[in-house]
Amino acid sequence: MIDIRLPDDSVLNQDDFLIGCATASYQIEGAAQEGGREPSIWDEFCRKPGAILDGGNGDVACDHVHRMDADLDLIRELGFQAYRFSLAWPRLIRPDGSLNPEGAAVYNRLVDGLLARGIQPLATLYHWDLPQRLQETGGWQARDTAYRFAEYADQATRLLGDRIDWWATLNEPWCSAFLGHDLGIHAPGIKDRAAAFVVAHHLLLGHGLAMAVIRETVEGARAGIVLNPELAVPETGSDEDHHAARIVEMERNELFLDPLFGRPVPEALLASGAGDIPARPEDAEIIAAPMDFIGFNYYTRSTVAAAPGKPGYKFIKKPGVPRTDIGWEVYPDGLRIVLDRLSEGWPLPPVYITENGAAYNDPGDPPDVDDTARQEYIASHLAALDAAVRDGVDVRGWFCWSLMDNFEWAEGYSQRFGIVRVDYETQQRTPRGSARMLQRFLAAERV
Repeated sequence: MIDIRLPDDSVLNQDDFLIGCATASYQIEGAAQEGGREPSIWDEFCRKPGAILDGGNGDVACDHVHRMDADLDLIRELGFQAYRFSLAWPRLIRPDGSLNPEGAAVYNRLVDGLLARGIQPLATLYHWDLPQRLQETGGWQARDTAYRFAEYADQATRLLGDRIDWWATLNEPWCSAFLGHDLGIHAPGIKDRAAAFVVAHHLLLGHGLAMAVIRETVEGARAGIVLNPELAVPETGSDEDHHAARIVEMERNELFLDPLFGRPVPEALLASGAGDIPARPEDAEIIAAPMDFIGFNYYTRSTVAAAPGKPGYKFIKKPGVPRTDIGWEVYPDGLRIVLDRLSEGWPLPPVYITENGAAYNDPGDPPDVDDTARQEYIASHLAALDAAVRDGVDVRGWFCWSLMDNFEWAEGYSQRFGIVRVDYETQQRTPRGSARMLQRFLAAERV
């Protein structure tokens, strides 16, 4: 049995340091053809042969829409103070832009259920499930989608803003832009590096427009964005590998953080294949709207080497390092390093670690729910987070990814991130050792 051990004076031991768990709509909700929900780009992408590793999709996922009360009871049982979830744009909004009453009922039930159990809701407006009808008119490559996003934000916040004051606009826009439009391994499956930069700009424009909407519709709103910053290390000491690692970090960090704080995107990054970013003079001020918080998702670090052509880098799997089952290096101190660097580089508002976790898959039958490796991952990363706070980074909370196993995008159901195991045939939930470890930590006397 592993326990989370932090110094007695750790901020993480304080009751006002928020500890929560997180999920995303397409990954858990299911009910994909019910209640007026329209197709998303992920529904379409999953139908492409070979797009998803195991051929899975989100049609049923964790069947959360139908099992919501039991899932919320589980969050309460484990002692989490907060729950970060995302709204499904295709479930909540009709094709004509109006509110879908059946979708609204789902999220009313979710939010009311959280509040009744004493759990604080944090809503993310966009976790990658763009309505397919908007993709057919250009998707995020079209500037108009940013304005449609603001309209959706208006509907969502008018529906739920009387009960939710904590709103994130986007989750990991780098993934939407580059995995979806450069590498093409996420929906909508486009392979065009220049398009990825256009999408990144329009996502940020949508963020800024939505921030203004949230301020207008939610009294006392706490609004921000969630990014997945990069820590890239060069494979060798060569100037070429160092430059390649910097391009990777600029693509993940500066491309988003610089505009969010009123700075131009670095020219060195644009030279790596950006093409023409269609920014208008008014965009910079819209994007740089003041934020109440910023969320960072951290899982791993990357080893990078120079490569010919554009973008000029390639990722290297360094041998002899511990990795999770999805293949990501386990490097807890990277969380401290990333937070230190970002806080030195930008005037960050209060920080929340909005995702942190590991994929470790069941080794046999019956499934092993002890998950010692995941427990060690979580405990070591919380220790690194404590070190970052001691360095002076203003971190106010941490969210475990994920509450339960779910549809892991291009990996389908082959990777399990959950602190709660899901049997996809029976939908039975079984808390793993990592869930019980966090339960013990949260149940301990906190100052």
